[in-house]
Amino acid sequence: KWGFVDGTIQQPKERSSKMKDWWTVQSMLVSWILNTIEPTLHSTISYMENAKELWNDIAERFLVVNGPECKQNRTPMVNYYGKLKTLWDELADYQ
Repeated sequence: KWGFVDGTIQQPKERSSKMKDWWTVQSMLVSWILNTIEPTLHSTISYMENAKELWNDIAERFLVVNGPECKQNRTPMVNYYGKLKTLWDELADYQ
């Protein structure tokens, strides 16, 4: 099944007899991937139907080569997350 995720198994032509089987495997793989993802992230990726595109999107978001250098608006992610967490907690107090 990895060939569907890495793109070595390509989508058959629209009218191919293999198209139905290809979509069946795609649906299964996308389901497997989505079931391993934190539920809070589903809303940003649940529209994806192609396992390769989904895998690439996740990799682009979370594959960090140099974690200590990861920043948001020139603020280290640790500090950024702390500020964000404080805002979430304040918002929860109002609900």
